[in-house]
Amino acid sequence: MKHWIKRIGCTAVLLGIISGSGMAADAPVVSDVQVSQRTGTKLVDISYDLAYSGGTVTVWVDVSNDGGRSYIVPARTFSGHIGQGVAPGNNRAVVWNAEADYDGLLTSQMKVRINTRAGTVPVPPVGMVFIPGGHFQMGEWSDGSACGTRTVYISPMFMDRYEVTGVLWGQTKGWADTHGYSMSGGSSRASDHPIQTISWYDAVKWCNARSEKEGLTPVYYTDTAQTAVYRSGNTNITNAMVKWTANGYRLPTESEWEKAARGGLSGKLYPWGDSIDGSKANYSGSGDSWENGSPQTTPAGYYNSDQTPSGGDMANGYGLYDMAGNVWEWCWNWFGTVEGDNNPKGPTSGTNRVARGGSWNYDTSNVRCAYRGLVNPFNYYSSGGFRCVRGL
Repeated sequence: MKHWIKRIGCTAVLLGIISGSGMAADAPVVSDVQVSQRTGTKLVDISYDLAYSGGTVTVWVDVSNDGGRSYIVPARTFSGHIGQGVAPGNNRAVVWNAEADYDGLLTSQMKVRINTRAGTVPVPPVGMVFIPGGHFQMGEWSDGSACGTRTVYISPMFMDRYEVTGVLWGQTKGWADTHGYSMSGGSSRASDHPIQTISWYDAVKWCNARSEKEGLTPVYYTDTAQTAVYRSGNTNITNAMVKWTANGYRLPTESEWEKAARGGLSGKLYPWGDSIDGSKANYSGSGDSWENGSPQTTPAGYYNSDQTPSGGDMANGYGLYDMAGNVWEWCWNWFGTVEGDNNPKGPTSGTNRVARGGSWNYDTSNVRCAYRGLVNPFNYYSSGGFRCVRGL
């Protein structure tokens, strides 16, 4: 359902309202969404009906400035029937203060999405999704590199909905360059494509810079006392040098990555099931419209039913995109045997780090949820990128 807002500031804006819900059949249902701008202000009124028989609901709103391809506008100033504990009913009302969050940066491509989840769950930070905690089956019996399947428990977390893009990388790196950080890699085909040519060390330092830029506690340190923030050099930091309870950004462990990639499904090859074709992911020979040029990445969120060849929205059950293909994604772990069944962190040392998800220049066998890549952490490899997680 789409609605026109007359004007915000001096820019005409189209806000498309997309209602989202949880995965269960008896999940909350949003309907009759209405949106308008208060005359003479930059306040946006959104109303909706919310049906659910199981109690209160958690509601949050995402904003896009690219017609719905990605929802990463830093929109935070909302009031009304939003957040935790929203009771079902008609005419639920939300007010967005667009001036406070995005004044002067509005475009005709603006869209808004309403998200709901049953019960009381944490509201994700902008650009991230909530991954519920719990047990899952890790690995594939048919995949020797995954060493069979095993039951692993992962704590709840937030994860970037998209791979880190060129524009997000550049915004944080620009801040980092003037705040004591040293990073040398990073390129992207376009600002909305994933960053690639990233060493593991630069990815980790960038996570710390993103944390400090946003006033969060950094995760990675160069000492076991966790007092010296990791900002420069190629340090093989250990598990003891990681402040796992910090609220800042970090790389996922490979167990966290695989749980998130599966999107709540169990025993499937890919984030959506057991089949794959060029309408679902960007891999070698997938035939997408970005295969002319180098690198052959697609924009973040490209497989959202807007792709060529045409297909369905390929977000997985947790709302994550490109967990199969596009660019490999660095994980925290050294490559080796994954021991432990409660938030395993991987080996304490090694030669190569783990990369997951496959990429545009690897075939379909490499983009499976359970496939484990191993890459030297010094390597600025051309099809390597990453995404971040945050603990609760």
